[in-house]
Amino acid sequence: MATEFKIPLHRFDVNLLPPDSRQVGTESFKTAVMLHFASEYAAQGQTAMVTVDDKEITVMSFPAEATALDFVLPMLQSGRLEEALPYLESLTKSAPANSAVLYNLGICYSELGQFDEAVIRLKRAVQLDPAHAHAWVGIGSAYFRMRKPELALDAFEKAVALDPNDGYTRRNLGGILIAFERVPEALVHLRKALALLPDDPQAIFGLATALDNVGTEASDLEADGLYKRFIEEHPTSPMVKQAKESRTAFSQKQLKARSPTAFRHDVMLFITAALKTFNESGPAKCREIAIEIAMLGRNGLDINDPDEKYALKSLPGRFSGLRLLAIMYAAFQQIDPTAAVGADFSAEYKMAKQLQNK
Repeated sequence: MATEFKIPLHRFDVNLLPPDSRQVGTESFKTAVMLHFASEYAAQGQTAMVTVDDKEITVMSFPAEATALDFVLPMLQSGRLEEALPYLESLTKSAPANSAVLYNLGICYSELGQFDEAVIRLKRAVQLDPAHAHAWVGIGSAYFRMRKPELALDAFEKAVALDPNDGYTRRNLGGILIAFERVPEALVHLRKALALLPDDPQAIFGLATALDNVGTEASDLEADGLYKRFIEEHPTSPMVKQAKESRTAFSQKQLKARSPTAFRHDVMLFITAALKTFNESGPAKCREIAIEIAMLGRNGLDINDPDEKYALKSLPGRFSGLRLLAIMYAAFQQIDPTAAVGADFSAEYKMAKQLQNK
């Protein structure tokens, strides 16, 4: 159990500190205070965590290093990084050779965007524990965010070499290999990552992205399936938008492949019927239909399946994904022709308008 006490700064005897660290409020003062209490409690077989603010010194003592770190980990796990940081810094004074403390401090700095500080702590962690694969992952991530891809690649390769059966090391190496256009190698690592982390969103998305870069029909189909799974299983992810755009691009590619002339007669008929509906029901109904289809399409419309599996509140009947996309295209041509709807049916729309005007 932790024991805690506080000392007002004005009551602390600065003569306990080295002469060059007695100026209250300086970084050297704070560091010296931490080292002072760390040394005192270490002599008693305990670990001290010390924080110093503008008013007081807070000292928490624990029976062991592991217990002290356990106190901080929930802060990290709940995203309270700025709250955890001074405690971790204090622990590095009490336990300077503890690689776990240095690793967590490095990751904390990295998440706070202080990448240079992160690399310093993480490299110290791997010096103390050369087999610490996740510390190398942290180094690689920091370098990548510093726009130093070659250094990031080297770190990720070291991580995989240390622990080839760790999904996170594989996932990160696979991801950066895509950036280096080494897609065949990336696929090997990302398939392994997904096998080790079957529900991990980044592993799913990473493998889909790699397959997307292969360009064969088989890889496109596999990528589309993974993007669909990603959207369904992780709907709140910021990468959902990119996954939907990739699915739309794949569907467009499929449409063109099935129609060598690039003109879809079925789409033209769908648009013709939609224009007739809009003329009869008016602009407000046209907008209502467009918005409903757009909302439905947020999870992706399956335009390659001819089954009429979709229903609308604004229109009676059942619809295929392709028909809904054609209706939406026609609607937005009426509302806002500059809007991107994920399909280019301009030739079919032009023909439908000509037929309408006859």
